[in-house]
Amino acid sequence: LIVEVKAENGNHAALTEAACKMLDTYKAVYCLESFDPRCIRYLKKHYPQVIRGQLTENFMKTGGKLPWIIRFCMSKQLWNFLTMPDFVAYKFADRKDSFTTELCRKLWKAQGVTWTLRSKEDYDTAVAEGWIPIFEDFEP
Repeated sequence: LIVEVKAENGNHAALTEAACKMLDTYKAVYCLESFDPRCIRYLKKHYPQVIRGQLTENFMKTGGKLPWIIRFCMSKQLWNFLTMPDFVAYKFADRKDSFTTELCRKLWKAQGVTWTLRSKEDYDTAVAEGWIPIFEDFEP
């Protein structure tokens, strides 16, 4: 089970804590992922046994209202040395921009994951490149 934690308005700690407490009642293997590195850092500190993933993409193209420096840091995963994610999930369309993902995969042995695949062609490409795929509305 992959659970995405979507923090907003500074609720990263409370939301991540609540998600972990709820998931601890289930008898399933799960991981948590988030675009917000504060959630991943909270997991590392308070729930190190939980598999944690940093979601990212090229925020320089898609960052909306985020300040430039935040978009840059999130795109380049500059907080990963603090969060130490078990996997880095990069947007499939942006994966060629993911030099930092490759660095994380080598330095910290973080697994590369890519989202969101919707076709067999994208799946075949992702697997050939060594990514673990995340699906949505998949058309085989």
